[in-house]
Amino acid sequence: MLVVESCILNSRLFPYVKRLGYNMVFSEDGLVGIKRVTIKAENGNQLKKMLKKPFIERDVLVFVKPLSIDALKYAIINKRVNAVILADDNMRIFKKSMLNLLRYYDKFVEVSLKSSSGLLYNAIVFAYKWIPNIIFSSYASDFNEIWSPISKISYLTVLGADEEEAYKFVILNPIKLLNELNSTNN
Repeated sequence: MLVVESCILNSRLFPYVKRLGYNMVFSEDGLVGIKRVTIKAENGNQLKKMLKKPFIERDVLVFVKPLSIDALKYAIINKRVNAVILADDNMRIFKKSMLNLLRYYDKFVEVSLKSSSGLLYNAIVFAYKWIPNIIFSSYASDFNEIWSPISKISYLTVLGADEEEAYKFVILNPIKLLNELNSTNN
């Protein structure tokens, strides 16, 4: 079975990630697995300029961390953006209207397990009501920051997710994102 870790910041961690049960990774440096790019955008115009840069190829996953409602709206609507990042510093812009827009465009939302437990709990609540495609990532830059799939599922169930939903967040949604990337490149 294919198990994907949706964010490691350092490809030298891949042997450890593989031992924990992952078959593939989305890595920021792109040396192993699928390359991903994270863009931090203050506004929609800045995001538009960043997406036109040549380092963003077709086979690269684009994750956007919006810091304003305008940037969030543009990231949701833009087809080149694969996922939006929900974090402690941009939680305030995820209003009900934006959550409905996320659901309408069927956009993926990524949440770091390094985030506060309050944010993780809210993300789980959002997943039940608005965001069907939510992904929880390790954001590992060092060995001790890697979460195994079982640990992720257990932690999410402690925070209030059903086991079935936690399984979906950790195992199925990253595969769905990978399939979406493959279908757009073919």
